[in-house]
Amino acid sequence: MASGNAASVSGGNGNTASGNFASVSGGDANTASGLHATVSGGNGNTASNSATSVSGGSSNTASGSTASVSGGSGVAASGTDEWHAGQSAGFPTGTEY
Repeated sequence: MASGNAASVSGGNGNTASGNFASVSGGDANTASGLHATVSGGNGNTASNSATSVSGGSSNTASGSTASVSGGSGVAASGTDEWHAGQSAGFPTGTEY
């Protein structure tokens, strides 16, 4: 569902774009609630601040202003301008990049 001014949701299931100019492109249960926030697929991802983005993966969060997460699972970028490239699949826990 797209409810923000000029927001868009294109495909997927249960996605929400509630921020102004926010967008979600596919996946499942993703949320873009910040101004100009973007989520590009995956599952359960959230971009919640101004100009934040999540590019797939699962349960990732970009909440710092202009923060970005590019994949992985459970990766959080909460600081201003913080970014993470993803997460390796190491055992028992992966390495966050």
